[in-house]
Amino acid sequence: MAAPKRVRLPLAGKTILIVEDDFLIGNDMRAFLEAAGAVVVGPVDDIAQACAVARDRGLEGAVLDVRMWNETAAPVALELTRRNIPFIVVSGYSPDEIPPAMRDAAYLAKPVPRLELIGLASAMFS
Repeated sequence: MAAPKRVRLPLAGKTILIVEDDFLIGNDMRAFLEAAGAVVVGPVDDIAQACAVARDRGLEGAVLDVRMWNETAAPVALELTRRNIPFIVVSGYSPDEIPPAMRDAAYLAKPVPRLELIGLASAMFS
């Protein structure tokens, strides 16, 4: 009897931060990324806490919601950029409304499609 074929998960072992203030969306994204093999930190729904995680954890990537309660995730994007950690931007708003610190990142419109999120996350590491 042949041994079962091992499936290579596209995000196997990659540590990814999720910054999202909507509980359901954040949990969906976490489930999508974990199913692809990622080690997920979050979702974090507080900018100060997300900046601390970006500074203190061994992150390899992140997914950032643009609007977080009454502010944007631009401070988190700046910290990630300073550390050369790639990130994806997700938003229900137009790409034209993205703060300058977040404009060079890949963009996904909400609701976040599972396969597109996994594809963009995988592309961060290739």
